[in-house]
Amino acid sequence: MAKVYFIADLHFGHKDVLAFDKRPFRDVEEMESEMINRWNARVSERDHVFVIGDMFGGVNTAHAGEIIHALNGRIHLIRGNHDPKGEVFESLFEEVVGSKQIQVRVRGEKQRVVMRHRFLPVFKGSDEGIVQLYGHTHDSVVAHIEDKYIEFMNWLGFPLQAFNVGASRMNYEPKTLEEILEEAGVIRPHNIIP
Repeated sequence: MAKVYFIADLHFGHKDVLAFDKRPFRDVEEMESEMINRWNARVSERDHVFVIGDMFGGVNTAHAGEIIHALNGRIHLIRGNHDPKGEVFESLFEEVVGSKQIQVRVRGEKQRVVMRHRFLPVFKGSDEGIVQLYGHTHDSVVAHIEDKYIEFMNWLGFPLQAFNVGASRMNYEPKTLEEILEEAGVIRPHNIIP
């Protein structure tokens, strides 16, 4: 059965992100090679991966095509501010959109997910249990302010399930929604007996 994975802010080809994110790679070539290996270790050819913006940074369409063809799965791109534009680039993906809402199953239950590259503090359905997945702020000071805002809203009683799925926060590998929710402490890990 095909799985659905999520990740943001991979920044293939983006030299500056090595320092910005304090990424554990010597150079862009090592970063790309390692991220491709981690991706392919998890994702099969029939799986779907939603990249929630900034898959690339400063690459031409030919190099983007090489990366896409090296990755397993059917790749959907939620456009980020660093992703190239153009018909040839967009033809590399299952789809390229500005935002998207889908349903996935988590432990047999349907869960609605809305994806945008940038965090939305308030969005339609946030009070109905819809999960928001986003990126853009990596693991920066702004990202930690977003985390505190989400905690505060939940503390006030306004449920907000929003998760930054930037690559630097996810060990540079796509994850399922169940894994994201487990790591956030929203649901108990499957292998833990209550």
